[in-house]
Amino acid sequence: MSGRKAAGRRGSDLPRIVLVDANVFFAPRMRDLFMHLHEAEVVNVHWTREIELEWTRNVVVKQGADRQAIQDCLAGMRAAAEGWEVFGYEKHVDRFEAVDSKDRHVAAAAYKLSLDDWPGQAVALVTRNVRDFPPSAFKDTKVVRYAMPAYLDALHAEVPDTVVKVADGCRKKLRAPKLTREEYVAVLMKNGCSGLAQALADRWSVECPAVAKDGTLYYPSNEHAGRPKKAK
Repeated sequence: MSGRKAAGRRGSDLPRIVLVDANVFFAPRMRDLFMHLHEAEVVNVHWTREIELEWTRNVVVKQGADRQAIQDCLAGMRAAAEGWEVFGYEKHVDRFEAVDSKDRHVAAAAYKLSLDDWPGQAVALVTRNVRDFPPSAFKDTKVVRYAMPAYLDALHAEVPDTVVKVADGCRKKLRAPKLTREEYVAVLMKNGCSGLAQALADRWSVECPAVAKDGTLYYPSNEHAGRPKKAK
């Protein structure tokens, strides 16, 4: 997406200018999906170097990821998302005392986007820890915080054909590992995106796994047939 082209659609209530929290990037397939949505000009993705550092540090420490591979991935993301970086948000951090202290920089960056970078346009702050961002913190701002699954569900509801096409293209580009459509649906379920997962399963005519009480995924058809099978 070149320049400052807004990804939103006239009449749409869903912000398409998106500040992505580090915990979204932490999941590789979710990171891929947002970047492909950006490439397709469905959304306009932004982040900060502070968010980069949080993500890259944690993915190495917690997942044992290769440092060089992560840096290569990061370089590709920067190249794909011209204008990704939010500058000068630090002066707004103190405004967000209601936000968890470790996440105030994220709220401030989203606010900076709405205030100066995209003045007059709503900005979606997309995170996996929406409870750390109380709605009251964003009163009188253009920032709307979304749990990642809720945002993707809403996006699919607005432009279903486009989101399905982008998701399938994202899946087809995967090489390590390759994923079938059924496996990709399972990945979405593992990341809490049950609405989008079910929609894709219906569109692709594959089974969507269910979530067991212990958090594991299983396929109801196999359970009913007396052949319990957990999703990969």
